[in-house]
Amino acid sequence: MVWLFLGGLLELFNSLTRWWTVARLQPTMDVDALWITLGGMSLRLLLVAALLVSALKQGILPGLLALAGLWLVRSAAVVWIQVWGSSHWSVPADASSHRPTDIENE
Repeated sequence: MVWLFLGGLLELFNSLTRWWTVARLQPTMDVDALWITLGGMSLRLLLVAALLVSALKQGILPGLLALAGLWLVRSAAVVWIQVWGSSHWSVPADASSHRPTDIENE
């Protein structure tokens, strides 16, 4: 059960850092946006890999529990964002904001 908790805790950290990264991005950022995004992604991947390798060294069951913790908390974060935070990321539905593309004009 420790591995399930550690996986969930790590995914909570991953979700919060993804949220932080997206909140900090601005259209005026050039190379800084790339460094923030790639740096955060690299850190998250390294931490997940370290957790899974450590858990799998203990056996298949700890590895599966760590993976389950990661998966469960990520799924809960997606549901939470969909239910409570969808208004922050929704696109306006009015027709005036829709611009036809070249494909639609053909």
